[in-house]
Amino acid sequence: MEDYAPLVTISIPAYNLGSYFEKTLTSVFKQTYQNFEIILVDDASTDQTAEVIAAFAEKDNRIKPHYFKKHEGVSKARNYAIDHAKGEIIVFVDGDDLLDSTYLEVMVAGLADPGVDLMIVGYNWGWRGRGQQPHPEFEEITKRRAYDSINFGDDGIGGYTWNKGFRLATIQAYHIRFDESLELAEDLLFTADYMLVSHRFRFYDVPLYNKVNRGNSIIHSATYRMRAREQLVRRHIDEMGMNLIP
Repeated sequence: MEDYAPLVTISIPAYNLGSYFEKTLTSVFKQTYQNFEIILVDDASTDQTAEVIAAFAEKDNRIKPHYFKKHEGVSKARNYAIDHAKGEIIVFVDGDDLLDSTYLEVMVAGLADPGVDLMIVGYNWGWRGRGQQPHPEFEEITKRRAYDSINFGDDGIGGYTWNKGFRLATIQAYHIRFDESLELAEDLLFTADYMLVSHRFRFYDVPLYNKVNRGNSIIHSATYRMRAREQLVRRHIDEMGMNLIP
């Protein structure tokens, strides 16, 4: 489907991102695929993040800004994007990360086959990927492999939402949302819920998403209570997948 050019919704939540945020947005606008909208949600930042959003929104009407009056958390910001998205495909980008210029192009190409439910690309995150050769071709992977990767292994798939392209129609049909009570592993649970109702998965094992290691991110400042709840979520994900075909 060479003429397949769907609108892609890019969900970007933002909270006190400082200088990281402009770099993220710049990497979005350098995409080789340009048919997108960006739903930017400022989660009541106390730095200049809201001003940066407003400045970018003035320059490009593809940006749809929204400003929470109080800090609500990343899950509520992403759910807002889902509820207001107009795209056929939705991707969830963290506001401090960087995209390879072909990130969206590959997502759209992988989902050009209407039978494919989920498109996955490789990523760079600290030590991940060292010594591993990229495979620049589409690979059909089993549901079992994709699901198991949420909690186990490091084959570039994972349960993260930011290296995946989702079909908005599937999300809406099954009422899949991010759990707003979670501070960690909310992305893993969302991905698990989506995978369970999906059938075909496509993987492009080239690192097109670059995870930036920001020292004050929640993954570095998580409390014992957050980590304990994360383990409960991971066990729940394992239980949900027990009846999948090997």
